[in-house]
Amino acid sequence: FFAIMTPTGVEQEAGFYPRLNAAGVGDGRYNGMIVSVVGKQISNDGQILVLEDGAGAHIKVTSPSADQNTSYIEIVGACGDGEVQHFVTRQLGDEFDMDTYNQMIELQNGKYQELFYQDGFAK
Repeated sequence: FFAIMTPTGVEQEAGFYPRLNAAGVGDGRYNGMIVSVVGKQISNDGQILVLEDGAGAHIKVTSPSADQNTSYIEIVGACGDGEVQHFVTRQLGDEFDMDTYNQMIELQNGKYQELFYQDGFAK
C-alpha cells in the first residue's frame, strides 16, 4: 500500500478512509485521520454544519462549505475532538436510507471489520 501523511500528522493509506457515524467520530480511535461521515443536513451557519446520522445522533462539522442543495451529504475531513474538519462535500440527494447505511457502518467497524481494515488502514 501507499501511505500518506494526513494534515494532522497521522500516516494513513492513500485514497482510503474509515466511514464513521457519530459514535465513531466521538470515540477517539480515529483522531487525526481523514474520515467520511454521511448524514442528513440539520443546520449550517457557515462555520458549523450539523449532520444527523442513521442512529439520530449529531455530528459536528467545522469549516463547512456553503449550504448544500440536498438533504443528505457525505463529508470527508479530518476527525478530532468529537468533530470533523471539512475537506470535501458530496451531495447524496434528498432520499437516502440512513438506517441501512448505519447498519453497514456498524458491521464495518464491528463484527466484520477484518473485511474492511488491514493493519489499521481501511481497505
